[in-house]
Amino acid sequence: MKKIMVVDDENIFQYLAKTMLEPTYEVVCAQSGEEALGCFEKEAPDLVLSDLMMPGMSGLEFQDKLKQKYGDKIPVVFMTSDYRQEAEIDSFRGGAADFIHKPFQKEILLRRLEIILSGISRIEDLQEEASTDLLTGLLNKVYVEKEITDICKNSFGTLMLMDLDSFKLVNDYLGHDVGDQVLKKFAGVLHKVVRSKDIAGRIGGDEFIIFCSNVNSKNVIEQKAEQITDMFDTAVKDVIGKDGNIPLGVSIGAVNIPYEGREFPELFKKADKALQSVKQHGKHGLSIYKNDSVEEESVKCEGLVSGRAILDERNEPNGAFEVSAQSFRDVYRFLKRAVKNYNNTVQYGIFTIDTDGRDELLEDAMDSFGKALKCSLRCSDTYTKNGSNQYWLLLPESNTEDAHNVVLKRIMDNWHKDYNVEGVTVNCDIEDI
Repeated sequence: MKKIMVVDDENIFQYLAKTMLEPTYEVVCAQSGEEALGCFEKEAPDLVLSDLMMPGMSGLEFQDKLKQKYGDKIPVVFMTSDYRQEAEIDSFRGGAADFIHKPFQKEILLRRLEIILSGISRIEDLQEEASTDLLTGLLNKVYVEKEITDICKNSFGTLMLMDLDSFKLVNDYLGHDVGDQVLKKFAGVLHKVVRSKDIAGRIGGDEFIIFCSNVNSKNVIEQKAEQITDMFDTAVKDVIGKDGNIPLGVSIGAVNIPYEGREFPELFKKADKALQSVKQHGKHGLSIYKNDSVEEESVKCEGLVSGRAILDERNEPNGAFEVSAQSFRDVYRFLKRAVKNYNNTVQYGIFTIDTDGRDELLEDAMDSFGKALKCSLRCSDTYTKNGSNQYWLLLPESNTEDAHNVVLKRIMDNWHKDYNVEGVTVNCDIEDI
């Protein structure tokens, strides 16, 4: 319910206005401009209905002080028994939203206030629409940059740029509708994480920005980044499913204000530099820009021996090399370069498990087939699970004939020894990369 503040030194007119308005609006009364100013912030009315001629502070003086303190956000409607045209002209020159003569009729008063308030609501809706990203409900690029530009000049805090890792794969493999749902889920996380005094917006396809007011502590920034990442990991499972093998995550670059400056363009560049550092070092993490560098996690290494100790596997490898989907892509790209530059031969294969609609068999079938891959392939071969019913593999130093006649036969033989359910089949495609 909208709130109207009635300001009049005559109790009878306060009573009449309140009686007419109360069924439709919440009404608060003040007997003078001074009293109204004193309680204005506490009451936060949507409109002021003020007498024009009052002892002490006149209605025009009251309106002027109101504008000096709160701007033009709150409309003022004057009421007066003065029928002189000059009084009406002076009111509108002072910025009055309307002017009504005493004694007033209830229907006229209600209708005029309704027109004013509905007009304000429409303007607010248009302003919100113009400033909001329609898909996510966050501020759009133009408005979020304007808001952050202004706040950086006078406040301290942390600017964080965020980019969704592997988001393109969602659009490519699952479709743009699913991609839109992922963006909405991430926006929902930001809505929950940011406080009322913070600012959040979408600045590109899968790029977001937030300003965390009064936050400069490295520990707090790390906790905030971890909170965003964890909440997104949980939320996005509803969209791509728990078996979705797209390595979605969040890369975050941060910069402190005012330690690294106050001008938004320069701060944005620094935060973006930190963000790119995350992207270049495995994604899914946070980097904080500091003094022409970025802070990132590293492992101390004093030489080749200690370096190899860090890089080597802890135990002697046994069976094929099972990796995550992201690591599989890195291995694929590396091997593709080797093929191009050194004329190596590498086979790329996809195995698809088909349970003929009996979904209850799929988990066991995939588990047993993964074990068959592990024991059938060489230590130099690489495989990964893709989604709920596929495995991808890479066979270095192998040709198409051997892949089909030797490797494929060995895999299927080992699988059928441990798992052989009628109706469950495996489709396989293998080719050179």
